[in-house]
Amino acid sequence: MTRPRIVGVETEYGLVARKPDGGRGVRLSGGEAAQRLFAPLEREYASSNVFLANGGRLYLDVGSHPEYATPECAGLADLLVRERAGDDLLVGLAQQAEADGAASGEPIRFRLLKNNVDAHGNSYGCHENYSIARSLDLPGLAAALTPFLVTRQILCGTGRWSPDGFAISQRAEVLHDELSSMTTRTRPLINTRDEPLADPARFRRLHVISGDSNLSEPSAALKVGSLLGVLDAFEAAVAGTGPALPELVLADVGGALRAVARDPRAVLTLASGRTIGALDVQREYLAAAGDSPVAARWERVLDLIESGREDELDGEVEWVTKRALLRRYAAARGLSWSDRRLAQVDLAFHELTRAADGTPHGLFRLLEARGAASRLTDPEVVERALTDPPSDTRAALRGRLIGAARSAGVRYSVDWVQFTAHDPASPAGDRSLTLPDPLAAADQAVEEMLAALTATVG
Repeated sequence: MTRPRIVGVETEYGLVARKPDGGRGVRLSGGEAAQRLFAPLEREYASSNVFLANGGRLYLDVGSHPEYATPECAGLADLLVRERAGDDLLVGLAQQAEADGAASGEPIRFRLLKNNVDAHGNSYGCHENYSIARSLDLPGLAAALTPFLVTRQILCGTGRWSPDGFAISQRAEVLHDELSSMTTRTRPLINTRDEPLADPARFRRLHVISGDSNLSEPSAALKVGSLLGVLDAFEAAVAGTGPALPELVLADVGGALRAVARDPRAVLTLASGRTIGALDVQREYLAAAGDSPVAARWERVLDLIESGREDELDGEVEWVTKRALLRRYAAARGLSWSDRRLAQVDLAFHELTRAADGTPHGLFRLLEARGAASRLTDPEVVERALTDPPSDTRAALRGRLIGAARSAGVRYSVDWVQFTAHDPASPAGDRSLTLPDPLAAADQAVEEMLAALTATVG
């Protein structure tokens, strides 16, 4: 049995806000929209960069993008719950900011978007994080993962309309390198910044920044679940307990990314001169991943696309669902594919915000609410994840510490690894502790600090 592996997702959201002023209203600048969105958080925490009691982190990223990082999760099912809870937290923040605006006589309408590109071509990301052993050779792992990541968009791309056609991924056009320490100017498949957020002698963080932000939970499950299976296979191969991963070296990584985005059945050229279909690349990794929990769904997607029956994946694979929606909209209104009104449909597909009665504004969430798109998470479980951290990772300890400090009225500072209680009334002064193991959900030093904080309340 494979040992647990910590996984987490960071999502950068698009944000648009308007003041009603006749017609479409007056659009706020990105900075003002973000400031108003985060005003309720600022009032509660005196900060726009906050670790929450549910183990996650909510903050304002560069470019005025709201960003939510899930807590550390020890499995795929919990990650899906935690990512969905992050979406709901942002939606709740937008609803509170709208209510505040209405109460002050300054109504504002927010549009919160879970996508990866704006109307000007700027891209923002979805970053996946996987714990791996420090001893693993990162360049070797990246070389083994590159063909997989280039073709993974077949499973989990969100799709993008353009007047010239349809791409299955929003991120493919802006990616260039296999490895880089940069995340903006030269966007790579894998970011190499050595920031383990754990004991650096034991852990490294594999930081994958090439995937799209998924609304579809089956697509999100394939995105992360397939990579988890490939990582397990790579580690088994290194340990000599499993076969080697496919030895495929692409002649042109960037060109291959864009070719697959235009056609999931694209034929790619390897450095050796041999050619191979993108679907066949995925089949080789599927075989290597063996009994991955997502293997059946993974194989079904490949089989239906290969047979030209991908329309049967409407409601399961996000890019298929979006393309089908765009085609239906155009056909019902007699629009050509190049009609710019389809760009608004594409954007509306990604909206998260809801009406006051809870009805989704976004087209994908409407499809999901009507049963036309599959959902894997239980709404009640997601509701609990808004406030409760995972019970089986370090997030449980951090969440308990944050909750206890807030209840005690004790100032604190916190990041992924460290917690400090600032209590000038205590003879000990500041009290700090470190949480170096993301898989540790129990710690005696934490229990002692919790007891001290509880005594403060008393």
